[in-house]
Amino acid sequence: MKRTAAHWAAFALSLVAVLAVAVAVQAFAEIKNHRFDLTEENRLSLSPYTLSVLKEVRDPLRVELYYQRGQRQRSQDLLALMHDNCSNLSYELVDLDRNPGRAKDHKVDHYDRAVLSYQGRETVVPAGDEETLTGGIVKVLHAKPSVLYFINGHRERQLIVGKDEDYGRASQLLRNESYDVRPLSLLHSQSVPADASAVVLAGPEVDLLDTEIAELETYLVGGGAVLALIDPVPLPNLSAWLARHGLTLRDDVVIDRANRVYGSDGTNVVVPFYREHEAVRAMDVPVVLGRARSVSLPSGEDDDAASRATIVARTADESFAATGAARTTQGEVLFSKETDRPGPIGVMGVALIGNGPSAGRLAVIGDADFASDGYISLLGNKDLLVNTLGWMALEEFSGARPREENTKLGPVSPVYVTDHHARVIFLSTVVAEPLLFLGVGIAVVVQRRRRR
Repeated sequence: MKRTAAHWAAFALSLVAVLAVAVAVQAFAEIKNHRFDLTEENRLSLSPYTLSVLKEVRDPLRVELYYQRGQRQRSQDLLALMHDNCSNLSYELVDLDRNPGRAKDHKVDHYDRAVLSYQGRETVVPAGDEETLTGGIVKVLHAKPSVLYFINGHRERQLIVGKDEDYGRASQLLRNESYDVRPLSLLHSQSVPADASAVVLAGPEVDLLDTEIAELETYLVGGGAVLALIDPVPLPNLSAWLARHGLTLRDDVVIDRANRVYGSDGTNVVVPFYREHEAVRAMDVPVVLGRARSVSLPSGEDDDAASRATIVARTADESFAATGAARTTQGEVLFSKETDRPGPIGVMGVALIGNGPSAGRLAVIGDADFASDGYISLLGNKDLLVNTLGWMALEEFSGARPREENTKLGPVSPVYVTDHHARVIFLSTVVAEPLLFLGVGIAVVVQRRRRR
């Protein structure tokens, strides 16, 4: 009996010890909460951009999200992640079908809408995914949105969803980022509105008039911001104006067959290297340019103190700038020592006009395709557009945006390899692997014959 009682006492003590360890582990996990995201591209983690936005939430932020029946868990997971990274954020999930009166009071008439309340302001925003909900939070954090004006009248990219070269998805992306996107014509001496946070030239094919250049100069010198996305087409007036501020556009096309989108020609350049600058500092993945031209400084260096201009993005050493844009449309182009320039080649430059915090900001990228509907989802293209505009509009938020699941499909594969890696892949999968199986088969046959 004593032995049996001792066994039961030992069992009870063991059980208490196990429970104590379990409670201690749970308490430690609550204090030191850490999530391991093993999914591809960290899809169960918040993007760096979202984290930077949540850091700016200084006061209580209330999120009331109206979901569709059967989709609650998706919204719950996202809001729980946000709450874990922002103690000032509280949320409530509301079934729209069961609470139509409550939704009507807040003017909610669609699924995946969120009512955000912050510092006495209330707004209804889309909340179908991390990107749209984060954009809504940015919107409610600001008393009024930043206004972006896109110049038109020169066959620029259209702000509609239509052809692959249009900017429909880019304009929607910017609206999700809480920007107010508007068209602007500078013809007939119309000036840039005073509420402009930045002005964008999205791939003009016709040169600007002298009066338009004068209006842009007045706006820029007065502390404005201009983003010029310029394809390799002749624009003498615009090119001369940019050159006066230290950023030179040449009649060439950048070619890089070693760092390109797999399966494409050398004009689809992958730009993996960035200079440490506020405009591109948060970039953590390369970008894919379409048919890009070079951007250089008069001095030929990375920096020009006289013009306060800097080259912030360059292609790899294997690239070159093929002189004569028309020449690159007639088939494969080989490097010419007499006319072409070897890499690395600058493809993006920025310049400050004036001094102090009110200095004008100018950014030039030698390609407008990267932000088009056919390219915007590839690699870091979306980040390059919004981070550059954020620097120009003096936004405090930066970082890589959430990756889209549909970026694996599209007119161009986002998989890129160098020529060396392509040869290694070919030799290993097409040559080495079959030879390995053949060798194993021969060895098996020989071994069986020896046994006979």
